[in-house]
Amino acid sequence: MSSLDAWAPTTYVGRLVKEGKITSIDEIFANNLTIKEPEIVDALLPDLKHEVIDVKIVQRQTDIA
Repeated sequence: MSSLDAWAPTTYVGRLVKEGKITSIDEIFANNLTIKEPEIVDALLPDLKHEVIDVKIVQRQTDIA
C-alpha cells in the first residue's frame, strides 16, 4: 500500500484530487485553488524530483536613523 492510498485529505482540493475530480495540476492553477497538502502534488505529479541547489545565509540590514 502506497502512502497515497493511506492519505486522508483534510482540504477541499485534497478531497477533489483523491476522488479523481481534479486530474492535473493545471486545473488547480486555472481555478486559482490553493495547494495546502503535499500529497496533492505527489498524486498529480508522481515523477516530480526535487534538488537543493544552494543554501546561503542572508544577513538582514536595517537602517536606524
